[in-house]
Amino acid sequence: MRAFIDNGRGFAFGEAIYPAGGVYGPLKERYVTLLIIHEGKARVICDDDETVLSSRSCGFFRNERSISMEYTEGRHTRVSWCEGYAGDVSEALASRLRSLPTRIPLPQRIESIQRIGVELGAGSGSNLNQLRNTLGESIFLAYFHEAQMSEQERLTPRSVLRARFYIDENYEKEITVQRLAALVGVTPQHLVSSFRKHISTTPMRYLWQVRASRGHSLLLQTALPISDIAYQCGYKNPFHFSRQISEQFGMSPRQVRENKGYRVASDVAEGAGDTAYGMALPDTTVLQPETSPAMMVEEEIPPNTTA
Repeated sequence: MRAFIDNGRGFAFGEAIYPAGGVYGPLKERYVTLLIIHEGKARVICDDDETVLSSRSCGFFRNERSISMEYTEGRHTRVSWCEGYAGDVSEALASRLRSLPTRIPLPQRIESIQRIGVELGAGSGSNLNQLRNTLGESIFLAYFHEAQMSEQERLTPRSVLRARFYIDENYEKEITVQRLAALVGVTPQHLVSSFRKHISTTPMRYLWQVRASRGHSLLLQTALPISDIAYQCGYKNPFHFSRQISEQFGMSPRQVRENKGYRVASDVAEGAGDTAYGMALPDTTVLQPETSPAMMVEEEIPPNTTA
């Protein structure tokens, strides 16, 4: 998830009813979107590709330039969505994502997660945002599972899986490529090459991603001093930790705490066009808390895709 979703900026859930069809977008920022059609029909234009979603289906979209949704005029359509900021990916991972089915029949697992996400309602707080973001990660992972992305994991060499697992469980320790290679029984050169091929990064870069992600979670979930979090996550000093958090999440550790992991939904941040044919569309987007000074920084950052 860390690779293709900028999970430092969080997720948004929403739902809407278009009584006689309508149009949403276009959105100009880069998003990852899981769009669910409960009733009706939609045509999704993602960059240069068009995808038609019918009733009881869902689709995964990652746009680079723009995305918009058109709901059949004269037809009642009920939709819901989960959206997140798109992260930067390697060409290898981008190719893997493109190989995924763009749409699949709506599984009960995905529908259940989506319902919980929408029912969380509006608001922003450390625990609420953490729960929302966990659900966001879960629903995309559920899509990948249903779309057989787990097949890619099956093809990953055991040495790479073991090295990644060791990093995940021991990120706070002193770890070197040489030590990892010895643990999994390959040469350092082979491990780096294989890791890059199958994980789309090197072992050490993956280690720093894990450390930063764990540090980000501790900033949101605990009141520990920033220096203590840095040392707990394997950083030798708080300055290195602060620099990595800023690079990966676009905010300093202090700003992460002030914003509580909140991100503005795409329709709010972009003022996107949203037209429902036949009648005014009620405002049903979830996650629109009152703006506070701490959120002003976040509002300058573009948000995610809606339906």
